[in-house]
Amino acid sequence: MIKQLAKTAVSVLVLTHNEEVNIVACLESVGWASEVFVVDSFSTDKTVELAESLGATVSQHEFETCAAQWNWALDNLPFANDWVLVLDADERVPRSLAEEIAQAVTNPAQRYVGYWMKRRFFFGGKWLRRGGLYPTWIVRLFRHGAGRFGRHGISEHLMLE
Repeated sequence: MIKQLAKTAVSVLVLTHNEEVNIVACLESVGWASEVFVVDSFSTDKTVELAESLGATVSQHEFETCAAQWNWALDNLPFANDWVLVLDADERVPRSLAEEIAQAVTNPAQRYVGYWMKRRFFFGGKWLRRGGLYPTWIVRLFRHGAGRFGRHGISEHLMLE
């Protein structure tokens, strides 16, 4: 039997639009977080229903850009925790990463405002370890209030103080 992870004082934030095929696995992978928010762009499938059934707090907001959507959420949602983990609906948090996050955010000597993570890309169920895709470093865990999303090239990036 796999031991359940204790709840960790992290607020998870997921953006969605018609993600019923991904949202359940995404939210199940963050069941260790003490709160989960989904900001949905008026999905027409079962995304909202599925997210709510898994205990997520769902808000609706019209989509402009990813950066604008992330920033709207950071400005308007009632985060109870100092730490925020942002995810796309097609992303998953493996147990080993959840354990590292718990250790990082509960460490009293911790002095950072954000953490880089190595993103792993999967295609057809296989991890793409080569071809320049791994490691892809991205900041996804940060102290609430210490960062904003902006555009850099073709994608949004979290910029920390």
